[in-house]
Amino acid sequence: MTEITIRPAQLTDAEALKHLLDRSWRTHWAPHVDAGAVARYQAEQPVVGYVDGFVSQLTVAERGGVVVGMYHLDGAWLHAIHVDSWAIGSGVGRALMEAAEAAGARQLEVRAFNVRARDFYAARGWVEIDEHDDSEMGMLVRTIVMERD
Repeated sequence: MTEITIRPAQLTDAEALKHLLDRSWRTHWAPHVDAGAVARYQAEQPVVGYVDGFVSQLTVAERGGVVVGMYHLDGAWLHAIHVDSWAIGSGVGRALMEAAEAAGARQLEVRAFNVRARDFYAARGWVEIDEHDDSEMGMLVRTIVMERD
């Protein structure tokens, strides 16, 4: 299998990142929210504004010239980490987390319904320290706060 390269995102990655984040939301969040939240997501397309606003702060995973994952780190706070849905289980998530942790990631939030991600973080030594109500496209959801020493 082709090597995974972790590198800063470039403006030329913006469209690939938008598509990756859209697939990630539709794969991991859409099945857990109501039709109203999905309709709001489709109407608002929040990944467009997110990528346009933060592309210079993102880090990408690339394999064979294709962007297959990303993370957004701000100090110790890991705002986002996503692996393209077709690349899950191929080592991309592990490579991204290793890079994010080496760069200082120590806190993150994850939706309570995202059990696969919670288990992945826990296996890496992350601990659930708090939870709170939050909103996903206008729908009430539980969010877990995790930390790593």
